[in-house]
Amino acid sequence: MDKSNLAEIRKALRKNDPPVDWIYAFYVTPDNELSWQSFRKFLSFDEDEMFRHKEILKKSISGSFGRELFSVELSSQAEKLFALRTADEPDEEILEEFAGNIIASYTHTDPYYACLARITYDVPAMSSDRRKLEDGDVVYQALLFSISPAALSKPALGYNEASGVSELDRRWTIGAPAEGFLYPAFSDRIGDLNKVLYRAKKEISGELFNAFFDSSIPANAKEQKDAFNTLMDSLSITVEEAAGIQEDLSHLEAENVAILEKTDAKKLAERCGIDTTDFDESYDEIIGDVPLSISALRDPAVVVATDSATIKIPADKSRFIKTRVIDGVTYIIIPVDGAVLVNGIPTVAEELKSRTGIEPDDEDEYVSSDKQQDEYDVNIPADNQTDADDEEAVPWDEPDSDEDDDLISSFFDFNEDDLGLDID
Repeated sequence: MDKSNLAEIRKALRKNDPPVDWIYAFYVTPDNELSWQSFRKFLSFDEDEMFRHKEILKKSISGSFGRELFSVELSSQAEKLFALRTADEPDEEILEEFAGNIIASYTHTDPYYACLARITYDVPAMSSDRRKLEDGDVVYQALLFSISPAALSKPALGYNEASGVSELDRRWTIGAPAEGFLYPAFSDRIGDLNKVLYRAKKEISGELFNAFFDSSIPANAKEQKDAFNTLMDSLSITVEEAAGIQEDLSHLEAENVAILEKTDAKKLAERCGIDTTDFDESYDEIIGDVPLSISALRDPAVVVATDSATIKIPADKSRFIKTRVIDGVTYIIIPVDGAVLVNGIPTVAEELKSRTGIEPDDEDEYVSSDKQQDEYDVNIPADNQTDADDEEAVPWDEPDSDEDDDLISSFFDFNEDDLGLDID
């Protein structure tokens, strides 16, 4: 199941009359006991109930592939769900068996609301340019299931005419779905009984997944990211090479690349200037058959962290990150291309000019613009900051021949203690 197929199902569920036949719902207490259950035709819901359940259904397939959503190939079809999927009014015994499987396999501390909906979607025929033509011959029937944890409302005062202002009763309120699935998956605009779209907001519940599906549990976003970082660490890459990875991942995502295959990962490393001599061996040992999703690996910013400071830069500006060794000390350098703010305080443009010898194009921009704060976020612990007036700046007598690097380095005139960075 890919983005286009997912978008079509999402669009169908957003309609005023979504293709939902019936809903079987039940409520489980913190003691893991079934305290309430209901089977109803969707059209029997009143307006408010219908709206609330539409929201639950929509959020049951929200998120991005590789982070919350996982398209999983099954070793065998989920036969436990066949009777539910094909029944217009499932027998009570079948419903209770389904609820029993959920209760026995899902670990929780708070109560939760479980919602199982049967969808019957008449797939419209489309032309090659994806224009809707007319009703097609394909009917997609699927089960959309979700578990929504409940939370106790906060203590609060309230008013009513009978008692005036008094303490309100606390109630359990249903939250957003945390885990669930769509089976069968909607692939190539038809139902695929050999695939399931599984969703987990955080970690996947292994017991719940295995209660219905025969397949290995997909790696979540954190596990994918950790494996990828371990792979890069094994290649001994530099600061500049590591910084370029996120920008390259952003380009791949813009090209609608969903999964980073082994060959794609190697090409990415090569484009970032990374030595790939040992790449194949390291990839097979660390990653193996684990699919790496671009959305799980990509971050909106490049974060460079040391023991003394953290620098955060938008991924599309990662190429500006440089390292320089000055008097035997390694520095991380970024260009100053706008206002310089210190704890939100604009610094004086004339001071910048006197230290760099560069005339700003617009002095007011240096004083009032918050562009620099938006683009570069540098956090330095207070105990690592020193009084610049008490320190003599360390000159750099051997500038690099590259003009851009000269410009970058000319903006900085400080010693090691001024910045608090010490990278060995």
